[in-house]
Amino acid sequence: MQTGVFYVFPENAGNTPNADLTDEAIAVVSAFMNRLLQILLRALVVAATSATAYAQLGVDIRMNQSQYLAGEAVLIAVTITNHTGSDVILASNGRTPWLDMVVKRSSGEPATALGRTNFGAVKIASGQTMSKTIDISGLYNLREAGSYSVSALVRNGPDSNGFVSNRLLFSSANVRPDWSQKVGVPGQPGKTHEFRVINFTSASKSMIYAQVVDSKTGLSLQTLNLGQALLFRKPQAAVDRAQTLNVLYLATPEFYIHARIDVQGRFLGRELHKRGADGDPRLVTFADGSVKVAGSIPYDVKAEAVARGKIRKASERPAYTYN
Repeated sequence: MQTGVFYVFPENAGNTPNADLTDEAIAVVSAFMNRLLQILLRALVVAATSATAYAQLGVDIRMNQSQYLAGEAVLIAVTITNHTGSDVILASNGRTPWLDMVVKRSSGEPATALGRTNFGAVKIASGQTMSKTIDISGLYNLREAGSYSVSALVRNGPDSNGFVSNRLLFSSANVRPDWSQKVGVPGQPGKTHEFRVINFTSASKSMIYAQVVDSKTGLSLQTLNLGQALLFRKPQAAVDRAQTLNVLYLATPEFYIHARIDVQGRFLGRELHKRGADGDPRLVTFADGSVKVAGSIPYDVKAEAVARGKIRKASERPAYTYN
């Protein structure tokens, strides 16, 4: 249906289509055109202001994967570029933070916040770029499986509406563990945690995770991505007398990794091992409760680097040699 302006003519205006408009009709048309012109001018001003504001601070976010295990750290790299022409100090005003990570479920509902955020003040010189990596799993409850979106909002002053970044999509999944064992928590009688070892394929890569779960609530206390694994050799797991989880898995065709995690989910370190003369390395639990890697050749990265540094290049040989 077409819409437009309808002109009303007095009865004595004539019956022909070419009859002249009366002063009243001309006034109506003139008022309408003036109103339309005002609306257009305002729209142009708003568009120009928005374009200018958009150019003042450029905000961009990136993440290195789009699929996560529930409870895993979800790291977002936020990059802010200053186009204002002068130095900028971004700081919270006590109630409103200068940086907000906006996380929503696939339904459009905001994810449940775990608390207020405070990123501290930063200064960005004119024309310079600042980057900050944020773990949004510590800001929002992402333990529930599902799809999410995330974007960043940067405010330059208390009166700023903010500069919005691009929006990224990611998912969080719950996966059945390949191995699990409940253990007591030292110093806390009656309290138990559950160690879990999980294989999770993300972006065509098989990753291995260690997870610590509160046995009473079922909530993940910590989910650690141990790295990429080759699953044609089944990962091994064992708990030692110190209630430490030991995981041994094949990381590359040449190297095995022995990783250790304590009962609170803290990563204690890892060592590299190569195959020994007796075949594949394996975890062995001894009578005293200790767990060690057997049938392997421990690999020292630093010692290997030193050894390689001692090998002289052919170009470093002296010009003359003597027998």
